[in-house]
Amino acid sequence: MESVGKRIQSLRKWCSHRVTLAAFPLIALAGLTANVAQNRQQHLQVQDDALGKSYFPNFELTAHDGSKLRFFDDVIAGKVVLINFIYTRCGSSCPLETARLLKVQRLLESRVGKDIHFYSISVDPQNDSPEMLRAYRERFKVQAGWTFLTGKKEEVDLIQRKLGLFIDEKSIDPLKDHNLNLVVGNQATGQWIKRSHLENPQILANILTDLHPRQPEVSRLPAYSLAPIKITPAGPGEKLFASHCADCHSMGGGDGLGPDLLRVVEKRPAAWLRRWLKEPDRMLEERDPTATALFNRFNKIPMPNLQLDESQISALIEFLKDESKDVPRPKEVASK
Repeated sequence: MESVGKRIQSLRKWCSHRVTLAAFPLIALAGLTANVAQNRQQHLQVQDDALGKSYFPNFELTAHDGSKLRFFDDVIAGKVVLINFIYTRCGSSCPLETARLLKVQRLLESRVGKDIHFYSISVDPQNDSPEMLRAYRERFKVQAGWTFLTGKKEEVDLIQRKLGLFIDEKSIDPLKDHNLNLVVGNQATGQWIKRSHLENPQILANILTDLHPRQPEVSRLPAYSLAPIKITPAGPGEKLFASHCADCHSMGGGDGLGPDLLRVVEKRPAAWLRRWLKEPDRMLEERDPTATALFNRFNKIPMPNLQLDESQISALIEFLKDESKDVPRPKEVASK
């Protein structure tokens, strides 16, 4: 018969063996869990890379209200955005672009600042303090949801590069010749689109609406039944007015950011009007009385230099003249 001591020894070996076998699944599970966690982390990293977290910088920028925003975390992360680059001293394209985006903002109404966000970043941060940006914003009567930002020059330049909007040529003026395009995008889906600063406001509004997963709102555009029976092709002057003037001016619809241009060809001397269309910035520098009065009357928003040549100026003046021909004068309207 086996001694009691040998039985105890055998029992200890058996227990030790059972403990080892019981522990094996736990060790394997721990290893599997670690692998799953590692794979998930790698997947998230790949996903972050694909959606730009490791691509876009996260520099701190200062908003027009003095608040601090980080470019990735606060400006673009998880948002549908429109981003353009301006500087407040610009006398050419920046005012025109700002006026155009105001129309886009009005088309989107209350969505701006909630599920669609507008950002204008200064390419002249040395001069564009938050106070300057706030004053610029107020001059254009920008509504809530559109933020103006400034920051360190080298960091703003890198943000432009990452968005594909930086011009590398050494011979250009970095202010006057900065890239005038803008970008719209959805960081959460990785969709980014570059558009011209002369883009039709309705098209920009539609793109931004499509980028957002929310169901688009029903359009309140006029019905096709209200369209004129005879549609004539637009001439060169009309095209210029639509692309360069209509964001600030109307023809008989009243003053906007600039004066109503109905019968302007009668109100202003021909030579003055031609020069005003060619070099308004020079006329303001020279303190031309009429130019200065218009500047002060319309919230000190400068008439931009549209870089028009003589043939374009002639075409635009001809359009302004033709549009005023068949419009009744105030006395004629009153007599009817």
